[in-house]
Amino acid sequence: MKWAMNHLLALATVLAFASSALAQFRPDTAAHEGGAGGVPMVRPSRWEDVPVYRHEGLSRARFAVALSGVGIYDLAFYETLKKPWWSGEKSGFHVINDWWGNYAMEVDKCAHAYAGQSMALIAAQSYQWSGMTRRQGLFWGGVTGVAMLAQVEVLDGYTRRYGFSTGDFAANLVGAFYPLAQEVWDPLRLVTLKMSWHPRRFEDTGYDHNPSPPNLLEDYDRMTYWLALDINGMLPAGVQRYWPDWLGVALGYGVKNAFSQCEGDRMRECYVALDLDPTRANLGNGWLARALAPLHYIHLPAPAIRFRGDGTKSFALYF
Repeated sequence: MKWAMNHLLALATVLAFASSALAQFRPDTAAHEGGAGGVPMVRPSRWEDVPVYRHEGLSRARFAVALSGVGIYDLAFYETLKKPWWSGEKSGFHVINDWWGNYAMEVDKCAHAYAGQSMALIAAQSYQWSGMTRRQGLFWGGVTGVAMLAQVEVLDGYTRRYGFSTGDFAANLVGAFYPLAQEVWDPLRLVTLKMSWHPRRFEDTGYDHNPSPPNLLEDYDRMTYWLALDINGMLPAGVQRYWPDWLGVALGYGVKNAFSQCEGDRMRECYVALDLDPTRANLGNGWLARALAPLHYIHLPAPAIRFRGDGTKSFALYF
């Protein structure tokens, strides 16, 4: 219970700061209303919500509900990870620099970035519901995502098996603020971080030398992380109509035998695949578009080519 209370206290501190900032910071009216001689001085519209943190349409009641929801989600997140990750032998706080060649061959860094992105987007939706603008929601969603995952790193720092990972923390930052970066710089909207998860039957080798993963969250052999490219958006306007909106290309990364005790069994895997994204089709703004929205961050089964140390292999459908 002490660990949980400390965990919630840390998150509450960050969220209290967010609430205070929203209540105290006001728009730079001089930048909007006019400068010398009454000549309007308008900042570039792309940055008009950053870093102006106050939104006049904010509902305090809804914002309180949003913060409560984030807190409940955070507690559930902690309880889910407590047993598989932090029930082992404790130690003094220690830092590790596992940027390359780590125990999971960097797939864990992809997982941290994806988790940061997911948490930021969930929190941003809640904050937008409370009345923030989209960019304000994404900013504070990023802050929330970093805060939640920073707690994981701190608790890891007191666990002998892990340690506070500077590489993981950097991946958290990148993932949590990537949605905001996409919002303020259009070219990034053409690249989406996605993931896929495949059952073992799609693997061409067994686990003869590979012990079972410590837990489901660290079963990195089943995970593949992707950078999905919006090909239609990259094409010149005159030829876009010849390429379907929903069809892209994705570059993937995964591992084989992440926890094998035999170094030769551990291999990095790179993929090139088609990317099927129904959210890019012309679905309008109705219930179907909202129901399919989460699929924008999932790489659906599609033809793929895998490049690995033991050769190249093609798949009619790769999960």
